[in-house]
Amino acid sequence: MKKFAMAIAAASMLGGVYADSCASSMRGFYAGAQLGLNSVSGKQTIDAGANSLNTDLGKKSFVGGLFAGYGMGVGTCAYVGGELYVNFGNNNVTIEKTNTHNATLKGTYNFGAKVRLGYTVSQQAMIFLGLGLERAKWQVKDVAAAATDKKNKTNIAFAPSVGMDMFINKNMFVRGEFTYVLAPKMKIEGAATGTPVVGAGATYKLNATQQRFTLGLGYKF
Repeated sequence: MKKFAMAIAAASMLGGVYADSCASSMRGFYAGAQLGLNSVSGKQTIDAGANSLNTDLGKKSFVGGLFAGYGMGVGTCAYVGGELYVNFGNNNVTIEKTNTHNATLKGTYNFGAKVRLGYTVSQQAMIFLGLGLERAKWQVKDVAAAATDKKNKTNIAFAPSVGMDMFINKNMFVRGEFTYVLAPKMKIEGAATGTPVVGAGATYKLNATQQRFTLGLGYKF
């Protein structure tokens, strides 16, 4: 009985050491770089009477960026942290292309901030959920023979994500992450003289989303 009690106490102590290690192994500041693929998809409508347009749009492009943040263990193996990031790319989606003009939707960068909620499945690996907001600047550009028109919009969107961090050694880690961005949305009313994409009296509406998958390499200080 005494030996059995000692075995239980030893197992409890080892479990506590492992739990503390899980909770604290990823605590601290970190920074890194990431590279991946971004996809913009959605629906667009141009309400212009007989010349109305209702189509789907989509475009894939490469994206690269930087991230930095801080996290800490909570309880046994839970994790909570905050992160800032920026991504650069060339999201240039064709809206409409004819013999007389070429209309595009373009976004080149975005800034984001998110809370990361994770669970350390081992001392080297953690799965996480990201709850973030992302700010991006989008531009609708209509190039015609007579003139070039532009319409800019800054959009702040909800950007949830899921991913996994895997440590190579004590400080270096690799990351895989999928992010779904609920943006952009845009509405352009055609004035008497016309505006980008639409002519006088017409209305252009865009409702799009982004899906982004990135691989990253980071360093925990």
